[in-house]
This record gives sequence, structure tokens and C-alpha cells, in this order.
Amino acid sequence: MRIADIESELLPMLRETAAPDIERRVKKQLDLWGKTPGVRCEFYDCNDSPWITRLPDYDMLEIHYDCEKMFVRQLKAALGTALSDSDGVPSVRADMGCGLVGGLFGLTQRIFPDKMPWLQERLSKQRILSLQPGEFTVTDEYRQALEHMRYMKDKLQGTGVEVFPIDLQGPIDSAHLLYGDEFFYDLYDDPDFINHLLDLVHAALVRLMTDCFDIIQPTGFVAQYNKLALPVSAPLKISEDTSTLLGREHIFEYCVPRTRALLEHFGGGYIHYCGWNPHLYEAVTRHILPLGLNLGNTERHDMAAVLRDLAERGMFYYGSCGEDVAREAELNGVRYIFWIK
Repeated sequence: MRIADIESELLPMLRETAAPDIERRVKKQLDLWGKTPGVRCEFYDCNDSPWITRLPDYDMLEIHYDCEKMFVRQLKAALGTALSDSDGVPSVRADMGCGLVGGLFGLTQRIFPDKMPWLQERLSKQRILSLQPGEFTVTDEYRQALEHMRYMKDKLQGTGVEVFPIDLQGPIDSAHLLYGDEFFYDLYDDPDFINHLLDLVHAALVRLMTDCFDIIQPTGFVAQYNKLALPVSAPLKISEDTSTLLGREHIFEYCVPRTRALLEHFGGGYIHYCGWNPHLYEAVTRHILPLGLNLGNTERHDMAAVLRDLAERGMFYYGSCGEDVAREAELNGVRYIFWIK
């Protein structure tokens, strides 16, 4: 299916059949975020539609600098949500990799056909010390990501498919990406430098998300990760994967205040991390206090206990946690679950 066919056939189909149901889905999710009693949200896909199989496949190398191919690849993923009768809100993004923040400091990612882009360039300590917060060197790759978003937003008008923000790594993850593994040594050897680096990172992440929201122009909600609709007052998804490698002291010295400051700047959001670290879980659920949590390795957690704990604190869980666990939790009165089947 060529882009002309998508514009003349597929997008009109979405405007006629999918878009009318999106308002219901958004309202239901916002009702759950608002803790309306009795609301249950389930996310699943319809993957056997001929509309999906008619779209061509493009690899990660092909889409990176090509707006049309990026759009087609993202639309193919979102169609499964759009054409289902689930509660998911379909959305697409500029899928440019988690290292795009480097594009505000003159760094460009390495691109691969079969995996996500990866930031292999690093800022030297001398270069970091020479910079002030808000001082940026914007790359063509960063500009291209924003152009992808504009292109998709224009094409998808009226379809019910939203554009969601570029991948947002948290302050600790982003500092690690920019500086490399020397970050872990300087946590001990040069804390003043680490705080300076984190000041630069905060300014960069605010710029990154502000650029995204300027394009998206959200009203009542912000889409995230092709299914989720967040309240516009709490629009962020933040990844804290590197933070799982830190000890308790450094989690509370650096991760807690920096992640909390980023959430507070935009009003709030939810946190994701892979791995297992009880100190990070404590920090997130007792001190950072996001709207919700998503765990990348549920098999390493007692999910029944996690769901109970989050519900007792009025926090949400978003993700797959096992059908038996989710059903048992609901039977026991545990609420606030966005359930991916």
C-alpha cells in the first residue's frame, strides 16, 4: 500500500470507523485516572485485519530519516489498537531511540536496521563543565525527530490516532547516556560535577518535552505508548532503568529530587523501569510519588503485593502483570490497574 492509498483509503476508513469510538476510550481512561468507582480498562489488539497486512514493512534504518516510512511503520503498530474494541487509545511517535537527548548536545546516535538506535558518542567531562543549563547544540537528527512528529500529526487529523512524545529517559538514565560509565565513578569521586551534569540534563529534558508538546498541542489528554491516555495535567512517562543500578544513598541523593523536579515541572506522569531494586521501588512509591508505575520485569517482583501496595497508596499500575494476578487483585478489591492482555 502506497502513501497515496493510505491517504485515500485507510485514513478515511479510520475517520469513519475508529475515530468515533476514541472519545469513549479516552473518557474511560480519564475516569479511571480520576478513580471513578467501577471503571476497568483493558488493552488488547486486533492484529488480523487486512488493513495491517497491506502496509509494507520497513526496518529501523529505513525509517530514521524518512517521514513517510516512519509514519507507515508506526501506523501499522497503531492499527491493531485502533481497530480493536478495547479501551486503548491508538498513538504513534517519532521512534528515534532513547538517546535523542544527545541531539541537544551535538551528539548523533548510531542507527541499525534490526534494533533501536543507540548513543555511542559521549560528552567529555571537560565539555560538560564548559556548558551551562539551556546551552544547546541541536543536531539534524533531533530536528528530524520533530519533523516526523509534525508529518504524522498532519496526516492523522481526524482519525483518532494521536501522536505521543519522543522517548523520555529520566535524569539518571540521560546523564548516563551522555557521559557514559564514568558517571558511576563520579557519583563517589565528584558529586559537584554530577550535580552540574544533572542541571544540564534537566534543562535538556524540559526542552525535549516542551518541543514535543508544542507540536502535539494536547487538550484533555496526552497519548503514551499506543494505548495509554494520560491526563494532560500529568503527561510524562519517565524511564529509570539506570537508577536500578544505584545504591540507596545515591537513589535518594540524586534520583529522587531530580526525577521529582522533572515530574513537577510538567505536572506529573508515570514511571517505568526494568530490573529489580527495592530501594528504587521505595523511592518511587514513597517519595517521588508519580501517578503510576510500569515494571519491565514483572517476573522479578511479587506482583500481587505490588498491586496491593500501589492501590493502598492511591497509585496506578499500567502493564501486563499476569491475568490470574490481575483478576485475583480485582476480586480482592485492588483497584487502579490498566490491564494489558
